[in-house]
Amino acid sequence: MTNHSLQNLINSIYTNYPNVCDPWEIVAIVEALGYTDKTIETEFGCRDALVLGQFIYAQRDQFPFIETARPIEKNLELIDEVKIFISQFSHSFVYTIPFIILLVLNYLPVETKVDLLPPGLNSLFGFVTMASLITSSGFVQMISRRGLFYMGLKDPIQANRICIPILLMGLFTTILLGSIGIVFGFYQGLAADGYIIIAGIYYVVLSTIWMLFAIVGLQYQFAAPAILIGITCCFFIFRVFIKLSALESQVAMISIAFILLLILSISNRVKHRSIKPKFGKLVALPHLSVLVYLLVPYFLYGIAYFGFIFADRLVANTATGGHYSYRLQHSLGYQDSMDLALLNLLLIVPLVEYCSYKLITYWYKQAQSMTVAEADSLSWILQRKYWSSIKRILLYFGLLISFTFLLLSVLQRSQGDNILTIFACVGYLLFAIGLFNTVILLSLDRLQDILSILATAMSIDFVTGYLLSSLFGVYFAVVGLIVGAIFFAANSTKQTLKAIDRAEYCYFYSGW
Repeated sequence: MTNHSLQNLINSIYTNYPNVCDPWEIVAIVEALGYTDKTIETEFGCRDALVLGQFIYAQRDQFPFIETARPIEKNLELIDEVKIFISQFSHSFVYTIPFIILLVLNYLPVETKVDLLPPGLNSLFGFVTMASLITSSGFVQMISRRGLFYMGLKDPIQANRICIPILLMGLFTTILLGSIGIVFGFYQGLAADGYIIIAGIYYVVLSTIWMLFAIVGLQYQFAAPAILIGITCCFFIFRVFIKLSALESQVAMISIAFILLLILSISNRVKHRSIKPKFGKLVALPHLSVLVYLLVPYFLYGIAYFGFIFADRLVANTATGGHYSYRLQHSLGYQDSMDLALLNLLLIVPLVEYCSYKLITYWYKQAQSMTVAEADSLSWILQRKYWSSIKRILLYFGLLISFTFLLLSVLQRSQGDNILTIFACVGYLLFAIGLFNTVILLSLDRLQDILSILATAMSIDFVTGYLLSSLFGVYFAVVGLIVGAIFFAANSTKQTLKAIDRAEYCYFYSGW
């Protein structure tokens, strides 16, 4: 089959495409060069393009450089690595700062001189805060995913336009759910009518704030962290210097955040109206039905994510018998213990994001220059880096849990509360490992895989926690968290290692 023109074709293919992975890729190249089955049979004596592709692929041993040629990876300078770490770590850590300050002030004996709102709203506001995070997180995911798509195209006007319908859907949903909650509260007599109405309004305002944070964060990179830190400082001033109670300080802080976010959103909307569209005229938005269809998986992922985190707390509020106000008051000790454990999760998440960023970046960079012979070695290297990242997370958790033990020894808390906090820390560690796998799988466009695992884990968390807390007491709700987290970590690890085992295929499948 060899002749001069065929050898020229082989040389041309391996010179311009040195990293062909199989005969089918060569067939595509040959057909792109204009060869048909008829011309291939006439010129080279082959039956069709597939036979020619198989023959050319078999000749790759003539070109040893295609198996060894690989860009030499330059080690990042220490200062560059530090910048990457700070960027990835601080991206999530800044959202932990308000929680840390609120938790510290909760344990400090700060004197209260002004007490405008009834203390009975405290427990209602805690429940409403969890509900707002769960229900709005789906819309936050939709805003972030679609908004980032247009921001990546450097079209902030279109990003802003696409986020508005999602925001309106979120507002409609939260107002509807808030109204249903108020009616249900009246019917069940959960609390005084005034308390229920205030809690309903607080729920709608909080849900709106989370969605506005997502929109403002797309348009202004440092606006959301700056607002968070600013309102946290305001809370500190209200609580320590003005001597407001924790409840009044919290309401004032939320009000300031709501006003600032509204101002930024409106000014951003006005600014974009005066800017000429990128393509000369506004591009039509996708139909709402298409938009919903594309983003429903991300909506469900957001719901499942926060639903898992707060499932045991919701169970603690509902599983015990008696009047609702009694149940809320009875679960306050559980809530305080879980807050200390949740702090560990919030401090682990930044490291998880950094480790996943490093792994995915390395994976994509190597996959771009990988040859067929290097596929197995890439999988082995990725597995080694994966377990190395897991070790870092475990070591960091060990450091955090040491500080938690030290904190528990200082605080005047019962032994049962301390044991609950430790068990919850273990559950959140397992959840963090699952989150590490989740970030990797999402980067590989494996949302469906992780969504089914997370939704199942959330169901296990809720059902197990509800049954055990109903039978043995509120504190056993943490068992649901641990069992669900074990399922989440184990199955997400299995899916991630399965993807790493076929690293080159997963890179291709993800569309990068």
